[in-house]
Amino acid sequence: MHARGGLGIRLYTVYLRHDNPKYNTVAKLIRLGLVAEVKKPRRGSIVLDPMSPFPVSGPDRRILETNGLCVIDGSWRKVSRILGRIPGVKRRLPLLLAANPVNYGKPFLLSSAEALAAALYITGFRDEAARILSVFKWGHAFIELNRKLLEEYAGKTQKEIIEAECSILKDNIKLTVDECSADSLLAVYKRVLESYEEKGR
Repeated sequence: MHARGGLGIRLYTVYLRHDNPKYNTVAKLIRLGLVAEVKKPRRGSIVLDPMSPFPVSGPDRRILETNGLCVIDGSWRKVSRILGRIPGVKRRLPLLLAANPVNYGKPFLLSSAEALAAALYITGFRDEAARILSVFKWGHAFIELNRKLLEEYAGKTQKEIIEAECSILKDNIKLTVDECSADSLLAVYKRVLESYEEKGR
């Protein structure tokens, strides 16, 4: 089973139903036929994983074209516990801000729709990203809020994205990473995610 919904890319979700489907972004995308619900990702697909040291990048476009993109939808705490058992090519999103009404302006707290759109945008599927966001009243705000960041990442290699993230952290958040590397960035981001977990987000 796969969903294209007029898109050029297969989009999947492992939907854990940890919240009210009436307000869940991936539930709406499933209803509209834009995302297919699966029990496990398609073999070889990109799986968005906030605990992966490797950011989604321009060269991942080929994988998306062939095998698709998957997001695991559920609470942060529960998703982090099962991601290690989920097969696929794991990629995290680079530093971006949420534009959804619940977490507006917060780093990393993207809805599943925002996460899919971000990965599509970075890998060169801008029309597909816009289509995903267009079904939400607030969807346009995600691109507007993150335009500069998305343009910084779009089409770049993992190394270039990591270097861009280090510069962004230093120049805009006044946070200097000891060593600009995939592992050091992940350590910083893990602390942010753990702080969200402690607050029950």
